[in-house]
Amino acid sequence: MTTYNEIAGRRVNFLSSDPTYVDTNSDGQVWYNSSTATLKSWLPVGAWRSGGNMNTARSQGASAGTQAAAISFMGAPGPSVGVASEAYNGIAWTTTSNTNSPRYGLAGVGTQTAALGFGGYVPGGATSNATEKWNGSSWTSSGNLPTATYGIAGAGTQTAALGFGGSPGSGGTPVITTTRTYNGTSWTDVPATLNTGRSQLSGTGTQTAALAMAGLNPPGFVNVESYNGSTWTTVNSLNTGRINAGAAGTQTSSIIFGGQTPPSFARTNATELWNGTSWTTSPATTAITALGTGAGNATDALYSILNGPAGVVTNSEEWNFGVYSYSAAAWASGGNMNTARVGLGGAGTQTAALAFGGFQPGSTGATELYNGTAWTNNPTGLNTPRYEIIGAGTQTAGLAFGGEAPPTGATEKFNGTTWTNTGSMNTARSALAGAGTQTAALAFGGKVPPSSAATESFNGSTWTSVNSMNTARQGLGGCGTQTAALGFGGYIGPRTTVTESWNGTSWTTVNSMGTATNLMAGFGTQTAAISAGGRTSTPVVATTQTWNGTSWSNLPSMGTARYNLAGAGTQTAGLAFAGNTGSLTTATEEWTGESQTASSKTLTTS
Repeated sequence: MTTYNEIAGRRVNFLSSDPTYVDTNSDGQVWYNSSTATLKSWLPVGAWRSGGNMNTARSQGASAGTQAAAISFMGAPGPSVGVASEAYNGIAWTTTSNTNSPRYGLAGVGTQTAALGFGGYVPGGATSNATEKWNGSSWTSSGNLPTATYGIAGAGTQTAALGFGGSPGSGGTPVITTTRTYNGTSWTDVPATLNTGRSQLSGTGTQTAALAMAGLNPPGFVNVESYNGSTWTTVNSLNTGRINAGAAGTQTSSIIFGGQTPPSFARTNATELWNGTSWTTSPATTAITALGTGAGNATDALYSILNGPAGVVTNSEEWNFGVYSYSAAAWASGGNMNTARVGLGGAGTQTAALAFGGFQPGSTGATELYNGTAWTNNPTGLNTPRYEIIGAGTQTAGLAFGGEAPPTGATEKFNGTTWTNTGSMNTARSALAGAGTQTAALAFGGKVPPSSAATESFNGSTWTSVNSMNTARQGLGGCGTQTAALGFGGYIGPRTTVTESWNGTSWTTVNSMGTATNLMAGFGTQTAAISAGGRTSTPVVATTQTWNGTSWSNLPSMGTARYNLAGAGTQTAGLAFAGNTGSLTTATEEWTGESQTASSKTLTTS
């Protein structure tokens, strides 16, 4: 009898509990759990989950790229929507430069930084032959299609694209069988034609290995054809006929989802997977019953530009097939503070936070403790009431320093019950940032006035001036430790995106924030930071930005837009509280970063 070792090239592990780590060759990995007396294996599963909301609701646009780096562009209704373009980082959408011409019912191929959009229909106009290229920052017109085409499908890259099917009319009829190739500059009609002409179809793959799926081709709507670079061959049909469906993948491994099903053309949430030979209907369905566009591949796809039964929506959804299932990053409401205020200090963790000082109006020394559910007033407050104060440390070993009373260098230690004065900073200031612990803290930036670049290090009793920041500013965000801190944003006249990293000796300017922001909450570490809320070019925002040690990107926004708030915790479990929404608020929100869970199954005999 053949053994598992001979089949899989590995032995069955004997473990007292299920492993928490899944290796890169996990499919088929088997272990014996001695505690439960069960033979188990990792279970690859497919599931849809909510992605970030788009900034512009629309229908029948185009998408390109991957699940974690996509671009979606154009769409209906109306000219202003038809030129919209947005980029996705796997968590949130960011508006990019508009396209040159408004269109919908077009095709999109390529990557987030090198995309191609072609064909479509101009709102209120006519079918279009326009082609546009995206270079990561702007759209450029490049090489028109030989014939204006609506409902065309595409495959390939920006410099080696394939266009097929479609219709010269906006209604999707008559359907055509034409196939065209693009070399980065111009289009050429090729002899190969689809066996079944159709429009509003879906495409995946490359210029020489493509798949054409579904589409408006009565009476089937289920037809699938495979292209080898010279001819189209009809292959096994879909289980669910549809038009205007999203799709992603390759010629031998694809996924198709959503769309409109005949004969009523109602929206569907059905998902099917292609293994190169046949289609399998997945038990996992999209949350939104809609037509839309796809990007990515058969294991990690993105579904965006959705038009549901009630009209266009901003939703996007992510498909994952594998051992891990994912929970999206999100903010959730926590318990309200007892005292509404702005310019307060914060320290600790999401489930054991410390809040102190602030303005309500008038300076306050009020101190509150958070247990992960509710805030409790501490019997004693700061010895020196003040606002635009900063903090470091934990709920039971906190540090408060600086603040406006007027600008002060006063420093106080908290032992979980009472505050005790300790050595003052050398530079009195407010609206500064801080990092570290009660016995090893760092203070940087702030308002003297004017704005300051001063940096000081605290050893538990005294402050020592060290090398200054490169950019003087106030109202900045900060996090990290005494020897590995991060300072970001702030106000230098205008608001700034400048980010600096501290190595224990000196500051280095690194990649800038995506949005210039001041008076935000900052928490996390030097290589995994969060900036929440604050002020930008608008009075108040709910924006969340994340730093991965190299660059900033957007995350889902807070439920309550505000500035001059406080924060605590980490990039995966944070807290934002109080602030100014236009009026003082007690609102508290809890941040949970994206998480993943491995799925396993018990092996039995039958």
